[in-house]
Amino acid sequence: MSMRRYIDILERSSPGKARLDRSAFIYLEQIVPTVQFAQCATCSLFLPGRERCGIFGADDVVKANASCGLYIQGAPSDDQEIRGVVTPESAGYVEGQVRCENCIWFNSEPSTCGLFEDLNKAMPDAWDLEEKVLPKACCNGWQARS
Repeated sequence: MSMRRYIDILERSSPGKARLDRSAFIYLEQIVPTVQFAQCATCSLFLPGRERCGIFGADDVVKANASCGLYIQGAPSDDQEIRGVVTPESAGYVEGQVRCENCIWFNSEPSTCGLFEDLNKAMPDAWDLEEKVLPKACCNGWQARS
């Protein structure tokens, strides 16, 4: 289903229903500090020596500087099988540093998310998004700065 379809559904939502929080965007904050948070280089599914992901297909090349919505912070290892259970496209694979600080929606003073602010204002009956974000956090609403 397209994001536009989700928005259409939310615009028709009625008051009194539970509002969605930022977990709908898979908002993640660092648990263990690392310079490359939310990058394949620090994902436990990454096979660094083979440039592959444990859940993508065997022919899908994965760059250390890339990311996807299925990121799991942890130590990468070549000692795991490639299972081919999801495509890079369906996982939201992108090459780039997807942290808030690199997102077009990020407002540095104060540290807030413009997307979350806009959704809260446009559809207050549907969204209850915490607008304060950490610069090193990430979510799947990320868009690269031009």
